[in-house]
Amino acid sequence: MPYLMIGIDDTDWEGGGCTTYVMYSFIKYLVRENLTRSVIGLPRLTRLNPYVPFKTRGNASLSVIIYVESEDDAKDHVELMESLINQMVKRVGKTSPGIAYLVIRNMLKVDERLTWFYRKSVRDIVTLDLARKVASKVNAKLMGGRGTIGALASLGFIPIDATYEFIAYRPEDEDRPMINPIDVKHWDHTTRPFTFLNINEDQVLIEPHGPDPVLFGVRGDSPYHVLAMGNYLANKYNAIGWIIYVTNQGTNDHRSRASEYIPYRNVDLIGILMNAVFDDKGHVHLTLDDAHKAIAYRHLGVSKELANCVGCMVEAWGGVKPNEKLDLYIEGMRVLHDRYVEVRNPRCPRCGGPMESMGRSGLLRCKRCGFEGKLPRIIIPRNNWFLINPKASEYRHLMKPNERVGLEGLALYMPKPYLWVY
Repeated sequence: MPYLMIGIDDTDWEGGGCTTYVMYSFIKYLVRENLTRSVIGLPRLTRLNPYVPFKTRGNASLSVIIYVESEDDAKDHVELMESLINQMVKRVGKTSPGIAYLVIRNMLKVDERLTWFYRKSVRDIVTLDLARKVASKVNAKLMGGRGTIGALASLGFIPIDATYEFIAYRPEDEDRPMINPIDVKHWDHTTRPFTFLNINEDQVLIEPHGPDPVLFGVRGDSPYHVLAMGNYLANKYNAIGWIIYVTNQGTNDHRSRASEYIPYRNVDLIGILMNAVFDDKGHVHLTLDDAHKAIAYRHLGVSKELANCVGCMVEAWGGVKPNEKLDLYIEGMRVLHDRYVEVRNPRCPRCGGPMESMGRSGLLRCKRCGFEGKLPRIIIPRNNWFLINPKASEYRHLMKPNERVGLEGLALYMPKPYLWVY
């Protein structure tokens, strides 16, 4: 039985558009033709390397696996997707849409070179030439421009961890409705811990602020919880349609073990934090092991924690950006070894009272009974093994929030909901 794997990318532009909406429109065509049963699993939303300079606004690629009856049937689906892109996309600015597709006989055996290409596209810089070489080796076909890189990468998304997103859409010719924080707080409490990053105090995090057709997006580890919350909000705020995607969002898929500074690469460093200097804008400039420079922006909200880490062994991760020199832009950090200790006087061995120093002699004297003696001090490690993450409103799509820790892989065991597109 042949299966068509088809991916798209780079269909949004600064003034509008959304790649998820193009895929939604494609799926809606299958719904009208009564072909939804041919969709294997759920459509896939894959976020790519957030540091590449030529990314479009959303930096998301989409793909879907469809059962087809023949090679000709597969070509019909590809032509439909091409037609939708031509109708819906404005080729302005950085926008350079692309399609990648591949017909396979066994959907359980995806070429390892595709999965390697996905991982590289999420963590590193990828050229169009490399995409063409990989496509040639795995017998995939590419159509279009630079968007073929992300489209091909999405075909290689074989998750070991995943999440879901319920995305609702609005009419583009109408003003965006404001979502009431009370509604989001209620559903955040109801669906916790199986949804995440819904709201931060009174700031609604599920609604975008750009010109795209997305009304809101609810992310979580259970398709049923995002469906419950999303369906309520979609009805209340007059969404014109919605769909559930399986995604790599919130999984840290972009985290890399690489430590070499290469422009736009995601890197992970372990070293001693030598200093933390604040500039006049409130950003923190860090030095690890006297060699690696890093910057933590003020808006991440981690400045106070970093100041308390100087001298500690830390792990820091983020993306490399070229300025006058290469700098690591911090996404997160954790303390691996805390060098700070607290030194206390012991209690009096005679009466248990507090003791005080008698000066240079090194003797201690009990404040209660007057006992004097040369006793060892007590050393208490601070043991501040904290994880430094940005505030909720500054999370990038791929960053794993703390509330997901312990839920990794849960989404892979969730059966596909009967209702997943409307």
